[in-house]
Amino acid sequence: MLRESKPGDYELYAAADGVVKVTSGVERRILHALQDGDFTPTELSYVIGRSRSTLSEYLNKLERDGLIAMVSKGDDARSKVCTLLSDPLVNSKRPDGNALELSSDILGGILDNPGSASNLILRSLILTFDGVGMDISPLMFTIGCDVAKHILPEIKSRNVNFMFDIARERFMEFNIGEFVFYSKDPITVLFRDTVDMTQLSAEVMASFVSGYMVTILRGKLSKNFVITDSEIFGIKNNYIRMTFEPE
Repeated sequence: MLRESKPGDYELYAAADGVVKVTSGVERRILHALQDGDFTPTELSYVIGRSRSTLSEYLNKLERDGLIAMVSKGDDARSKVCTLLSDPLVNSKRPDGNALELSSDILGGILDNPGSASNLILRSLILTFDGVGMDISPLMFTIGCDVAKHILPEIKSRNVNFMFDIARERFMEFNIGEFVFYSKDPITVLFRDTVDMTQLSAEVMASFVSGYMVTILRGKLSKNFVITDSEIFGIKNNYIRMTFEPE
């Protein structure tokens, strides 16, 4: 059964003309589906669980908002596929007072030691967004992908050990925690943060790490990788373990 939108439920998407706020539960389901690839309206109607005639209204609105495009399929102008034109940025969530307290503690530490700002401010921002009710996991995944794209030219060998050494070395330069390749078959990484996090904030950091990893793996091994297992643990929610395997 589709979860319809509730007051306060929203997602933010980056489109060509700016940021678009999406509140409709049906529209969000459509956008989620299109993140996995293009669909015809008929295929989407099965995925979303709505009739094609009902879905048309939502598709037309998403197209007007610049979030999707309806593209002709082959030579038949009447045959269309829906393709995503926008990037997810933020999901709404329940505010978390504990996250705000942790963010305040980090900011206090920065004031006491300004030299620590470069590697602490990111976690403070993540916790603040968490505290006010904004999950920025989609944005952090994209940032992780973009960071990895700049590192790919440095990895001049397809040798897995060499690739992992460069990826780990460059990641550690961010000074946001310890990064270890726990195993290579399957590919499993362990990230240890240096500060206390909430569960959701740790998941946001995991999104950054996963974006970083899948981009490097795809770029050097020419395969699409997905997370097949993950775990956030530790009393401070500062340990993240993720396993990546090819689709």
